[in-house]
Parts: sequence; C-alpha cells; structure tokens
Amino acid sequence: MLIRPVEPSDAEPLLAMLQESGQFDDEGLLHVRDTLKNYFSGESDELWFSAEQQGLAGIAYCAPEVMTSDVWNLLMLWISPSSQRQGVGQALINQVEKELRNKHARLLLVETSSLIDFSAARAFYSKQGFINEARIRNYYAINEDKVIFTKDMQK
Repeated sequence: MLIRPVEPSDAEPLLAMLQESGQFDDEGLLHVRDTLKNYFSGESDELWFSAEQQGLAGIAYCAPEVMTSDVWNLLMLWISPSSQRQGVGQALINQVEKELRNKHARLLLVETSSLIDFSAARAFYSKQGFINEARIRNYYAINEDKVIFTKDMQK
C-alpha cells in the first residue's frame, strides 16, 4: 500500500469514488472539488493524502481549525468499500498524525454521526486512540447527533 499526498490526477477518481458512495450530493461534491482546487494551488495549509492499493483505496483530508492554536480537524476519511478492513484507514490516520506531529499540532478532532450506519466509524476512531469527547444533539438532523472525538497529538 502506498500513502502519498493527493495529486491533481487523483481528483477525478476521488470525486467518482465519493459520488458512487451515494453519501455526497452535488453540493458536497462541488465543495470537495473546490477544496481540492484550493489545495492544488499551494495556498492552503490543508492536508490531503491518498492510499493506493490496486487503484485508489482511500483518502484523508485534514485542515487546521480556525481561531485555535495548533488544532486540526480530520474532515474526511474515506475508504472504498472494496478496501475496507484492510488497514487502509489506519495507514491514512498514521500518515496524518505523522505530518501533524511535524507541524507541532496539539489536538486532532474528528466528527461523525450518531446513526447506526456510523457505528463502525465510531469504533474505528476509538481503536485508533481517539477519545469520545462530546455530542451535539440533533446537529445533522432531528435524531442525528454529531459525535466529536479528540486525540492529543503531544503524547
């Protein structure tokens, strides 16, 4: 498996992977496209990594939190269905954490949904050493909470 920074040639396969998932509407895909464009311009502090394993296996997107001191947010960790449970997510998290330690990050956040469909994601983050820090009730929709995990990057 190869973990590397996302390159412009990755944009279309990445967007296709997200579209095929059915979890991103047109507005969400446009936002990802615009965020990638900003990243490729070189004017962004954001991190984008891809995992290759017989094609694109997953991506990680992490950005600094505005108005904080050395806090970053893992805004997207996406693994293709055919590559799940093969260590791709862990490899991407490890690369993000390595880069953030080089940047002297203090805290890493990750947010996910409280829905049953996201129980594997919540278990994954706990297994990776994240702490279930907070819950914002009815955040995404009625009866769908935002669950916030944190990881101390200075340990």
